[in-house]
Amino acid sequence: MKDLGKSFSFAFKDPDWVPKFLIAALFMILAIVGIGIFVIAGYMVMVTRRAMKGEDRGLPDWRDLGVMFVLGFKYCIVYLLYLLPMFILFIPLVALSAITRAAGEAGIVESLAVIYSFGMILLVMPYSIAFTVIVPIINYRFAERGRIADALDISAVVRDFKANWQNTLVVALIAVGIQSLAGIGLVLLIVGVIFTIFYSYLVSAHMCGVLYRERKTTAESA
Repeated sequence: MKDLGKSFSFAFKDPDWVPKFLIAALFMILAIVGIGIFVIAGYMVMVTRRAMKGEDRGLPDWRDLGVMFVLGFKYCIVYLLYLLPMFILFIPLVALSAITRAAGEAGIVESLAVIYSFGMILLVMPYSIAFTVIVPIINYRFAERGRIADALDISAVVRDFKANWQNTLVVALIAVGIQSLAGIGLVLLIVGVIFTIFYSYLVSAHMCGVLYRERKTTAESA
């Protein structure tokens, strides 16, 4: 993807990127206590949406916080619904662990808990990997119209992945890598962490929009 490099530099082409980053830092701090999560998520949806339209210069303004909040809330619902199968798998493990503690001694229940834990890992790991890979597609499908149903359309997500799986893998791997490296902000203590994590989110969100443009170009030329 020829425009992928823009994902790393587009934010700094905005003459007001410093104040916008400072406002983002405030919401990132609020996200720690749960208040700013939806606003940050909604902002990233807007970044993806702009990238989908080819608007590669600058960042969205911090206006219409209500719109951002609603978009972010809906996106978080999508994310949680995709994670729901893993949450459900943990319920029997919690129940077995509680029974083991109540029994006060090792026995068949503890053995069952160990066996179940092993089986759960075999299920959760591939599901987590698959989810990580398709997240960029889920993101741009939601950003396109802001509809939960679009993001949960598994058949459409799989279809997009099959049609553009190489680029999707590239975007997914880069997103995981840059978000993992965001911890280098520890050098600058908490403030550094906030800015580097926010920047990693921006890059990831923009790449999803670039992936959409690539998918659209491929579909039109087919």
